[in-house]
Amino acid sequence: MHYDADFGPFSIKWEKHTEFSSYTFYSKKLCETPYKVINEVPEKWLKAINGELLVAQHIEILSNKDKKIDEKVISTLFQENSLVGSYVGGTAAEAWTDFRLQKDGFSQVLVLDNDLTGQTTGRLIQHSLELETYRMLALLSFPLVAQYGKKISMMEENLNTLTQQISCINTLEDEREQLGELTSLEANIERLIAATSYRFSASKAYKSIVEDRLLRIRENRIDGRQMLSRYLERRFQPAMNACDSISSRLESLSVRVARASQILMARVDLALESQNQELLNSMDKRAQLQLRLQETVEGLSIAAITYYIVGLMSYIAKSINAVGININTDLFVGLSIPVVLLGVWFGIRKVKLHLTKNLNE
Repeated sequence: MHYDADFGPFSIKWEKHTEFSSYTFYSKKLCETPYKVINEVPEKWLKAINGELLVAQHIEILSNKDKKIDEKVISTLFQENSLVGSYVGGTAAEAWTDFRLQKDGFSQVLVLDNDLTGQTTGRLIQHSLELETYRMLALLSFPLVAQYGKKISMMEENLNTLTQQISCINTLEDEREQLGELTSLEANIERLIAATSYRFSASKAYKSIVEDRLLRIRENRIDGRQMLSRYLERRFQPAMNACDSISSRLESLSVRVARASQILMARVDLALESQNQELLNSMDKRAQLQLRLQETVEGLSIAAITYYIVGLMSYIAKSINAVGININTDLFVGLSIPVVLLGVWFGIRKVKLHLTKNLNE
């Protein structure tokens, strides 16, 4: 989204970005000394702008074709100890700044036009504004370094301690307790990653834009002066390196905790498998004992059933004698014992085989 309007003394361009909105006020007023177009904007307009101010910058473009503005004049506009300058657009212009905030809260850039065209002027100003804007956006992640750096160091020490203790664990209960601590640590790390990943990822993207804009302004060195890109390398790049370091440390911690958890889980699984194997061996021994008891009970059952059936045979023999058929009762009972015994044994065996077959099916 964007909006452009011309109000006479100044024009405005508003653009809506993902994380911010930009307001650019510009004027084509001809002047020989630095002129701040923001002074033309009604104060109530500025107060009506919602949100927090992130970047404010004055850019003045002065003609220098007659070379009236030299470094002595420039030094009066900036702080000499932090003044940097470069040829930009090849050698079509000079850009000077000290990257410091003025009393009004704005930083200041002075562009001396040696041989700029209308198009190159517009591109140069656009790149200069974007350079400062995205530089500040990239630095939004830098406070996270101080906020979470100490916590990450403590987590690294805690992880080192837990990792060293893994080899000293002897009981399954200790292993489970250690695994709980690792899981808690992993959850805390993931919370930090969730809290910082967007900001660090955005900073990487903004950093790449800053580097691209530095290339597009086509810098060349002014003798005796530090270039804009060199200044940023010394001030901006270390901050970005610190952010990258925190981000990579968090990712490394997450991987290390996951690896330690896997090692400990392997130990717990081995311990459980050992316990299960012992339980299975115990159950096997119990099954063997039950089988032996069953065989013993089975033998006793055969004897008991045979005893009762033989008793019935004696009643049958007495009944036969009662109807007038004379038989030797003792002989009849004695001869029936092996027959009854074999019959009971075969009957119980058949029932046992039938039940076993049903269980297997």
